[in-house]
Amino acid sequence: MMHSNTVLGRPLTLPCGATLTNRIAKAAMSEHLATKRQMPGERLIRLYSEWSRSGAAMLLSGNVMVDPTHLESRRNVAMKPDLDVDAFRRWARAGTSGGNHFWMQLNHPGRQTPASVHPEPCAPSAGEAVDLFKRAGAFAPPRAMTLAEVDACIEAFARAAAIAKDTGFTGVQVHGAHGYLVNQFLTPLINKRSDHWGGSTIAERARFLRAVIRAIRDAVGPDFPIGLKLNSADFQHGGFNERESMQVLQMMQEDTVDLVEISGGSYEARAMFDGAQEPRSNEVFFLDYAEKARALVDIPMMVTGGFRTRAIMEESIESGWLDVVGMARPFTNNTRVAQQLLSGEIDKALDPPPVLGLSWLKGAGAAAMSVVQMAAIANGRDPTARFSGARALIAVAKHELSALKRAKKPHG
Repeated sequence: MMHSNTVLGRPLTLPCGATLTNRIAKAAMSEHLATKRQMPGERLIRLYSEWSRSGAAMLLSGNVMVDPTHLESRRNVAMKPDLDVDAFRRWARAGTSGGNHFWMQLNHPGRQTPASVHPEPCAPSAGEAVDLFKRAGAFAPPRAMTLAEVDACIEAFARAAAIAKDTGFTGVQVHGAHGYLVNQFLTPLINKRSDHWGGSTIAERARFLRAVIRAIRDAVGPDFPIGLKLNSADFQHGGFNERESMQVLQMMQEDTVDLVEISGGSYEARAMFDGAQEPRSNEVFFLDYAEKARALVDIPMMVTGGFRTRAIMEESIESGWLDVVGMARPFTNNTRVAQQLLSGEIDKALDPPPVLGLSWLKGAGAAAMSVVQMAAIANGRDPTARFSGARALIAVAKHELSALKRAKKPHG
């Protein structure tokens, strides 16, 4: 039984009128569990059925790709022209079966599309390939999007949001962080356009994001929650910075965004894995940003990055720094983690088992471990089995290679 009289148990009403029953959310993780047609299958449905009983007020899906030719992974769910609507409905039913919200995270990777998926990825401007662990060839140099492609991409986000609503999801979140396409438009390091979609000011570079949000709002109406995942900064010299991020927050309040999740970094500056900021509480990242932002806007705010102890979660909510606590990896280790925090059964959420032998990979190795644990839950197995870091990465590599081989086979 969850105690609603705790700080974490307080409900939160969003600007659109929707209500979250408590202040804990499962943040998005790329599950790598889509079918070979990039559809939600039985394993993904089983995973979210389990998480729907976690006690969290809201689940965020892993990134669903709005353009099936540009994927972050071949095991992403994607909005294909011939998508299986019933599969999306069953996924939404499973993810809301516990009475919680289930929002679909919408994304386009832009230049962070692997070369194995697309040999010529698109981006706001042409430029160098993504540099990930110095792996030459992992990503190809991007070409600049045409005006028609920019318009089509905005429409793709809106269409995906409409499908999410029609199939039973209770909200959507636009992924505008971690170096993906929306973030690429925001940063002057990548967006060097001289047309309507670029410029020297953040107001000019934010036009793409604002157009996406407005198109989604037109598609889903005023009562459907729209969220945004936004970088506090890119943590790269000359990139999207904290001051600009605060300005975008003010724009998002004007554009009636219902919940902003704060994160940071990109594939080349991996704050979301390694923690580019010194944690204010020796636990949580981005709290300093959240406190500054609260002085500028009253838009509901979610912070993901390091929350583990209930005391820090409660302090952060009580202080007014944020409204929703986001966690990701603990949900792969304990499918009832939110319920147990809310009830007082546990005082601390635990991460996946230690990544043995891969300390140099830091959070990336832990992320690989989470992928292995999600697969275990999806297969009906205990997620707490101990793996070495090498075994986790090998499992993910096999997962991706298997998807690549199936994708190359002709479909009958």
